[in-house]
Amino acid sequence: MQTSSPVEALSHFATKAPHLRTGGLVSAVIVGIIGAMVIFVTPGFLAVIAAQSGMDDAHLGYIAAWDINAMGITIAISAFMLTRCNWRVAVAVALGLVALGNVGTALASGYAGIAASRVVAGAGEGIAIGFAFAALGRANNPDRAFSIYLVSGALSSSLVLYALPSLLVSLTPQGIFVANALLALAAACSLIQFPDGTAEDDMFAAGGRIDRRLALFALLAVFLYFFATGAIWSYIERIGMASRLDAAVIAKGLSLGTLAGVMGAGLAGLLPQKLGRALPLIVSGVISVASFQMLLGTVPATSFVVAAILLLFGWNFAQPLLSGICSEADRCGRVVCAMGAIQTFGTGLGPAAAGATLRGGDFSVAIWSAGAILATSLAIMIFAIRRPATR
Repeated sequence: MQTSSPVEALSHFATKAPHLRTGGLVSAVIVGIIGAMVIFVTPGFLAVIAAQSGMDDAHLGYIAAWDINAMGITIAISAFMLTRCNWRVAVAVALGLVALGNVGTALASGYAGIAASRVVAGAGEGIAIGFAFAALGRANNPDRAFSIYLVSGALSSSLVLYALPSLLVSLTPQGIFVANALLALAAACSLIQFPDGTAEDDMFAAGGRIDRRLALFALLAVFLYFFATGAIWSYIERIGMASRLDAAVIAKGLSLGTLAGVMGAGLAGLLPQKLGRALPLIVSGVISVASFQMLLGTVPATSFVVAAILLLFGWNFAQPLLSGICSEADRCGRVVCAMGAIQTFGTGLGPAAAGATLRGGDFSVAIWSAGAILATSLAIMIFAIRRPATR
């Protein structure tokens, strides 16, 4: 469950910009949730695609990759657009693309049509996330603003995942995508309160040296971490279905896992600085790999719920630690900016790679590979922070 973007670091640069008012905060939270919902509810998203199209598990992973990678590209582009356009206009265009992509998904039936529609939607989602996070960075207390966003996103996505089995019956898969389009258009009504982007500083004109060795290793580790975790998170609902679990059990696990993610992120923020980052990262890695292993073979209902909780807890526990390391590589925020795009690409490519390993509903290759890749990513990160900095 990805919770940062490449423009999150802009909170350090909004020195001349007016602070975000309450109405602007509400608008930014709404826009950010609309943009990130596919990542928040990736397993449920793939379940809806499967119910609509009957695609096999491999092609479902490719659909997730098309959407999330398009999102990653436009998140990165957003960082360059922030000082060059009116934010309200950009977000209005983004929400229009999200609506158009969802309507296209509802009307499509084959792989090509759905993939093309998800690229359109993903492009809009990325722009929405980028500008929403930049707006949140203008708050008097950016940490509190981002916390409000994360909690609101977790609660709303948890509700969606819990209600999804009923929604599939009452609305149909096509109806769910149409409803998403209508929500995106409704969110546009809040843009009157969204900041317009005046007096914004250009982060890319900032000075300051970068610790290139730390930045290189940290960004590589971030990519591998999100690649591994994104692969399992995307397919966790399909793993439950392959074990013939009841839809209500799967929904319960996903919704509780989303709430556990909030607890993980919050706990990471409470850790004493003297503890450092290496030990907490090791703990998060053990939790994550254990959650992967619990999904091997035929998964009992209780094990599935516990695995979902541990997976999202470990993922969100690690994210603030990874962000902090990237911020130390460059105090001007440029490495954190790159991190947001790279972790999005990792989250998008993971499901596609996992899909290529699936044979007859067997997820074991993907699970073992994800565990090894995640362990490698944390080993790289710990190696990077244990070595002296070079600039």
